[in-house]
Amino acid sequence: MIPKLRRKFISITAAALFAVILLVVGAINGIFILQNARLLSSHLDMLMAESGFLPQISPLPAENAENDRPPAGPAQDVPQRRQPSQGFRLLPRFEDRLRMRADGCVVLLDAQGGIAAIRQDAAQNYSAGGLEEIVSHILDSQKQDGWYRYYRYRIMARTDPDGVPETVIGIVNASSTLYPVLTMLWVSLLIGAAAFLLVLLILVFASGRAIRPIAESYARQKRFVTDAGHELKTPLTVISADNELARMTFGDSEWFDGIDRQVGKMNGLVRDLITLARMDEEQKPAFVSFSLSDAVRDTARSFEALIDSDKKTLALDIAEGISCVGDEARLRQLVSILMDNAVKYCDEKGNIAVRLTANRSIRLQVINDCKNPEGFDPEKVFERFYRGDRARTSDGSYGLGLSIAKSIVELHGGALFAKSPEHGRILFEAVLPKGR
Repeated sequence: MIPKLRRKFISITAAALFAVILLVVGAINGIFILQNARLLSSHLDMLMAESGFLPQISPLPAENAENDRPPAGPAQDVPQRRQPSQGFRLLPRFEDRLRMRADGCVVLLDAQGGIAAIRQDAAQNYSAGGLEEIVSHILDSQKQDGWYRYYRYRIMARTDPDGVPETVIGIVNASSTLYPVLTMLWVSLLIGAAAFLLVLLILVFASGRAIRPIAESYARQKRFVTDAGHELKTPLTVISADNELARMTFGDSEWFDGIDRQVGKMNGLVRDLITLARMDEEQKPAFVSFSLSDAVRDTARSFEALIDSDKKTLALDIAEGISCVGDEARLRQLVSILMDNAVKYCDEKGNIAVRLTANRSIRLQVINDCKNPEGFDPEKVFERFYRGDRARTSDGSYGLGLSIAKSIVELHGGALFAKSPEHGRILFEAVLPKGR
């Protein structure tokens, strides 16, 4: 129990830590990537404005065509440098330097898709042959804005003074921007992973101290249950012996029978409590290989007389040759508990079915008819001392049987489930690992 609690504490804390580190790293890199994307977009705007093409490109109606020619000649004004958006700027000077260092060009295509003119912000940044290949892939993408390899591009349409459609493509080599982005991503991931491993290592060593009070309290509780159980055995034995002596002296009486029944119930309760306390210590017994098919069949058939006396029916569907590595006595006890529970809650003249199959895992199913399963709660039936309304009778049950069954299955590395697959039926299924 305590090792499981420690592992769960470490796993939950580690998951929370991982989520926080992932959120921080993601937020930092996300902001950095968005910032650089904004810089590239701003640089494209500036590049196309300075190229002399942008003033001719306009989504306005045709009546504005007289303003579409680029200014030329010494008597005309030089195109003004287009100012980038004045939104939030994290590092203005750094952004300006990066914008100056990025190289790009603007390509004017004619109506046939050929390169009519090239404007570059630095000499020979792009060759004509290289631009033809880049422009061809950009046009094939049929996107107005996007990426081709490490090039950021934007396409704008215009018409010349004669009304002939032309295309303007702005291209920026973003490799100088992508490099710091990727570097930032790798560095932040490495730092995040190192921080996670370091904190996880500290957590592993500190978890023992953190759960020590719980471990000590749980150990005292287990010792109390075990010691109390052993101490109760002696007075119960004395009461039983004295009751038998009184019966021999005064003859049979319903009072003596009542004492025997209560002593038997108390002995069963003490035995179950001690069994649970020992199983919680997680001291696994020596496992051996045995025929689980034979063990299930023999244990289930031992209930045939009781089932027949209650006018109920038992159906066995047990695959042959299923072997298991485990504690045979404990697994026989598991089958006995599930059978006892099925007989107790099965309807009058109802059916009880036992199935054992093996594929990837071993599955043991015990099914019984129960048209009105009052108090049946699959989430609570394995809790200690939990009993449904129908079980709150003087039948000798204290609600510990299914808790013991679950502990037996978990001792063998499996899981026990309670289900109601269809109306009027209750199913208990034990899933055990195969090949242990």
